[in-house]
Amino acid sequence: MAAKRIEDMPREYALLMNPEQRRAALGDQRLKISGADFGFGGTDFYQLEWDNVHFYDCIFYGVFHLTSIRNCVFEHCQFPGSNFQAYDFEDVLFLRSDTIGEVNLIAGDTSKNVRFMECDFGGKNSNVNRYGVIYFYQDVSFERCSGQYMDVSGNGIVTYRDCSFGPIQASNGTASNRKKAYATVTVHNCTFKGGTRIARSALTSLTIRNSKFDVLDIGSSDVSGDVLIEDVQAGAMINEFYSARSITVRNSKFRSVNVRPPGVYPKVYRSFKCLVPVENRGNLKSVVLDGVECGHDEGDDGYLPNLIDDTVSGCWIMGGVDTTVIRNCKIPKASLWLESANVTIDNYEGEKASFVTSKIGSLTFRATAIAKAIDFTGVQVQRLDAKGLVRFAGQKIVTVGSNVHLP
Repeated sequence: MAAKRIEDMPREYALLMNPEQRRAALGDQRLKISGADFGFGGTDFYQLEWDNVHFYDCIFYGVFHLTSIRNCVFEHCQFPGSNFQAYDFEDVLFLRSDTIGEVNLIAGDTSKNVRFMECDFGGKNSNVNRYGVIYFYQDVSFERCSGQYMDVSGNGIVTYRDCSFGPIQASNGTASNRKKAYATVTVHNCTFKGGTRIARSALTSLTIRNSKFDVLDIGSSDVSGDVLIEDVQAGAMINEFYSARSITVRNSKFRSVNVRPPGVYPKVYRSFKCLVPVENRGNLKSVVLDGVECGHDEGDDGYLPNLIDDTVSGCWIMGGVDTTVIRNCKIPKASLWLESANVTIDNYEGEKASFVTSKIGSLTFRATAIAKAIDFTGVQVQRLDAKGLVRFAGQKIVTVGSNVHLP
């Protein structure tokens, strides 16, 4: 992109540097600046106010610490390695713009109606410690954007729509000991290649719909409200939520991939985890899996004891303390922790399942076909309806230390 130093554009430079002069000269009309180079001219833009400006085909190098950016458009602009910050962003559109490399584009205090449309966040260094950062303290949306090796996130209402990303971090919200800010995150119709880490996010809710992931890393994210994952295709969803009020997964498929780094053996294949730490399970009121299909999980992490000869590690699924529904699912191997008042397993296909040490109020099986082995070791059930549990020749069922009695 060929650009002219902003200092060599006398009118635009004067109006940009002096907000009062700009308002007096233009009123409500937007100042337009095209083909300008910001940075090499040596101007210090520290704590300026930029409002009602349309930047087109401009390049921003170096450090920018502005007081505010309001009612501005950055169209077809570049931010190569910039540290571009303002305390406040409001009504700002980044359109078909590129960050190029290890950029920091940050709102320090507030961000309202900030939109990135058709932008490319092209980080170049795969070392997570060298990722660039696009971070907005409140609301931000990303629409039809692309990129990789970046942290792309916010603290308020954060939306990713129709995006295509390589490996990124999307750690939304702030979960430090000093201060917590919870984000409300929606992901719709996006594709993520490589690892996607939403690890250690602090969220009011998380909604992911109609999206594809190679690996979705939940990574101890703290969700004060509800998680909804619907129409998702993924190699694996790994790690656990730190907390959640409910987890619902519908019409989704998790194929199973090796989750260990390249060259590390033995390989461990995982497809799906749906759980929180034991100390937080009391906050998890409801778990619904409907139309979930998983691949084979192989490689023992030694997480659950069981008495079935071939260890059932498999998918880890924790029940909600009030309600657990597992319906229309195909899960070859499952480790089920079901300390739930009401559990319904309906139209379920699997090879092996472990219910070890579960404590259940009411457990109902309907059209449940677990063909090879079921481990009920230590399970306590107050009301059991097992008429819908399909029996197979050679099927192994273990009930040691439980009160489970099957017809």
